Amino acid sequence: MNLQDTQAKKYIEEANLTLDSARAIFNEAKRGKPLWAQVVKLCYDSMEQAISAAIAKRGELIPKEHPEKVTKFIALYGEQRISKLILRWLGKRGRAQYVDIRGGRIVVPHELFNEEDAKLALEDATEIISDIKNLISK
Repeated sequence: MNLQDTQAKKYIEEANLTLDSARAIFNEAKRGKPLWAQVVKLCYDSMEQAISAAIAKRGELIPKEHPEKVTKFIALYGEQRISKLILRWLGKRGRAQYVDIRGGRIVVPHELFNEEDAKLALEDATEIISDIKNLISK
């Protein structure tokens, strides 16, 4: 196995571990803690790790900035369905992480996301990781 294949494999392992963490936090949130935003953030991270695996598999350098990783993945693979899903969550990533001021009011991550958002993020992350595994095993 060459270095790029090993890097891709390790990225998939990290994606799965990150997704496992998101599931654990989801279960904790179901007990009443306002942790839905953390689930969304971790799910996005797992998706990004998966696309980083795909970039590594092609022997390319993985960009450090989040949007550039997505752009590079799209340029290398042109996978429209995966790209559409990850772009949706990229747009929510910052809102799931940072307290912000918008329209003269403070916006807090744990107030923006709910159980349905977290559930959808888990479903999409699971799908993306599976699809990327299939994509890079060809």
